[in-house]
Amino acid sequence: MSAPRRVPTHRADGRAVYFRDVRVAPKMAAATGGAVIAAGMGMAGGGVATADTAVWDKVAHCESTGNWSINTGNGYYGGLQFSPSTWKAFGGHEYAGNAHQATKAEQIAVAQRTLHQQGPGAWPTCSTRAGLTKTNGGADPNAQPGSSHGSASRGQDRTSPGALVVDGKFGPATTRALQQWIGVSADGSLSTSDIKTLQTKVGAVPDGKIGSETTRQLRAAIGLGSNGVWDFRSSYSTVKALQSHLNSGAPAKSAPAPRTGTLVVDGKFGPATTRALEAWVGVGQDGRLSTSDIKALQTKVGAVPDGKIGSETTRQLRAAIGHGNNGVWDFRSNYATVKALQQHLNAR
Repeated sequence: MSAPRRVPTHRADGRAVYFRDVRVAPKMAAATGGAVIAAGMGMAGGGVATADTAVWDKVAHCESTGNWSINTGNGYYGGLQFSPSTWKAFGGHEYAGNAHQATKAEQIAVAQRTLHQQGPGAWPTCSTRAGLTKTNGGADPNAQPGSSHGSASRGQDRTSPGALVVDGKFGPATTRALQQWIGVSADGSLSTSDIKTLQTKVGAVPDGKIGSETTRQLRAAIGLGSNGVWDFRSSYSTVKALQSHLNSGAPAKSAPAPRTGTLVVDGKFGPATTRALEAWVGVGQDGRLSTSDIKALQTKVGAVPDGKIGSETTRQLRAAIGHGNNGVWDFRSNYATVKALQQHLNAR
């Protein structure tokens, strides 16, 4: 089979450009060449590369006039004009949903990973203009933010003697500091009971399993918004922020008491909605609807208190929150009913 014909990377008429069999946005490709979408790539952890940050500044100047937070709506984001597919393939979701939402250092780290796999041709025009090579760009499949500054800069992440090294790695030292922060035994191993204590502190469901809710609530407790990460321990930016927070000596922020008006109205009957419903019917708020809880609910809405949710309980519940019968058997599995219930609970 003959090699595929390479199509020129610039066209004056602004039509779509194809580079390495990947469609590139016409406007940005005509001006800069765009970043090439990579196929999936396995990610390892903790690599260090030495790069000339200035060369990435030159690439960014060519790609986006040096605007690291640019989002023009053309499907490419950030200073180095990553497509969502490239950003995801090279681990960008560890930092942000799209490149323009990440820091300059985080964008460069993902670029170094891309450079290792794709070479300078990932930025066909701008790599040539900037003089980008794998060497001066610090090509590294495991690049991390800040690694382009070398060991001297990494040393600046250290604080006073005995404090945590702010390196974005969740190891035993960070675990012990986190355990001290939440008030449990600091043995350097995060147990299920430790996780439950952490979840209670940050306002997540205390189920002893770290997931997206625990990570989101932890990030909120240390002053960060959600970044969509499942397990905070594997997120460089979250661990680094946590380490900085722990070094500051700030006390653990306890979750506020449940309030009305705080449920996410998403039509999903999860632990938060269950707790709000339990509060409404006046039973213990453990996030699990027991038989006795169901009986209390049935009594409240005027259904037969048999502890079993069925069409009558759902019909009476819908009537109690101002809705007619929709024939659903179990309200918990009905999007419209749960959404209406969440709105009702929020209005209390």
